[in-house]
Amino acid sequence: MLITKRSSLSGNTNSREIDVTQAQIDNWASGTFIQIAMSNLSADDREFLMTGITPEEWDKHFNEEEYDINDIVCDECASPKGNICTCKVL
Repeated sequence: MLITKRSSLSGNTNSREIDVTQAQIDNWASGTFIQIAMSNLSADDREFLMTGITPEEWDKHFNEEEYDINDIVCDECASPKGNICTCKVL
């Protein structure tokens, strides 16, 4: 089924072909956990149904490789947050 949703992350309108039936959607809408109502779907497809966020958007906004915890420094003592902060602000 072609599903079109607005991304809660970017505001973009996205479409995905998802192997889901109307009965599964109705079951989820009536309160069944999506993991149970649509156990055949991947986590990416379930996320898209709930939020409209595509895997590509997720990777773009939450790419862990972009951040190195040791690059983030405490403003008070200049200690990298990956280490013990000497001023206890962190």
